[in-house]
Amino acid sequence: MPAPLRFLPLFAVALAVRLGTVVLGSCLAVLPPDPFTDPATPTRFRGEMRSGAARPIEPWYRFDALWLANVGRNGYAAAEDSGGRLGVAFLPAAPAVFALADAVGVNPFWAVLLAANLAGAAGAAVLARVAARVTGDADVGPRAFVLLLAFPTAFFLSAPYNEAFGLLFTALAMAAWLDRKAVGSAVWAGLGSLARMTGVAVGVAAVAGWVCGDRTRAGFWRAAVVAAGSFAGLAAFWAYLGWAVGDPLAGLRSQAAWGRRGFSVWNPWHALESVWDPDVPHWGEAAVVVGFVVLGVRAWARRGAFWGVLALVPVGQMVMSGTFLSGHRLVLAALPAFVELADVLRNRLLFRTTVVGFAAAQLVLLNRYVHWVWAG
Repeated sequence: MPAPLRFLPLFAVALAVRLGTVVLGSCLAVLPPDPFTDPATPTRFRGEMRSGAARPIEPWYRFDALWLANVGRNGYAAAEDSGGRLGVAFLPAAPAVFALADAVGVNPFWAVLLAANLAGAAGAAVLARVAARVTGDADVGPRAFVLLLAFPTAFFLSAPYNEAFGLLFTALAMAAWLDRKAVGSAVWAGLGSLARMTGVAVGVAAVAGWVCGDRTRAGFWRAAVVAAGSFAGLAAFWAYLGWAVGDPLAGLRSQAAWGRRGFSVWNPWHALESVWDPDVPHWGEAAVVVGFVVLGVRAWARRGAFWGVLALVPVGQMVMSGTFLSGHRLVLAALPAFVELADVLRNRLLFRTTVVGFAAAQLVLLNRYVHWVWAG
């Protein structure tokens, strides 16, 4: 077993990358083309930011980020626009930070952005340590770390979205699982499911790990505790929606307004159809997802069911939504796939070429994002 990678140096490097990405995005936003105003977003937040202390980071509040701020400021019952009460679609990790900062008199826009960057940096560092441990190769950890930071949609780990919180909590749940700390893994997995719907993958993976591997009584209780904790976060959120808006499944029912479908056994077929959607084709997202499916299968074969299922559940959730929309952002939740990719890319030239390609694509997508062009 390799010596553990040190957390603080990894965290310092990742935080420098995250904050550098914030600065780069804000600088790109002032370059042509001029950003257009998206009429579907709450304009009151843009006005508040442009006239206050948060003006330098206004370019980071695009698309879902403004909806998360809307929920944080107004609560789930009042987070709506002309399309209706659509804020219920968003999980509460980032909105909770926004609301807490608002309550104590701290600028909430800065608070959420900084919290996301700290969480993204810490999550990347924890993942690197997990990668080295699960593969037994100290070199795989830094490679997984770099691949995650360079990945085309990794700039969302610097955005005031829920992605960075999901990364941190899921990585911590993975680390606790490796340490055989069921309660710790359950707690982190529960918090992960308050950040991203994909957070429940930890619980599903724990059950799969018992069914396909550790069939002992101790293994059963370990899997049961982690699964219960993983689903508890989502259950608590649904219970809160039931109290706040009168419908615990309001978030699921609102997905149609965001380009997704209600539950149907035909949704995998509709997801395939979305690849060739004449209005917004998703062939790029589909190609990325297929690659991550292959890596997830490899994780299952080489590391066990827990690791493979943890990579594949986020993909399965997306396919069951009936579209590949945002697929290249959703795969950020398939953390074991980054471990496998790092293990595959042992050739130094191939690894460096991949990192450069990832980083170049990330720059393009970041520029699109700050200019109000859909980037995931």
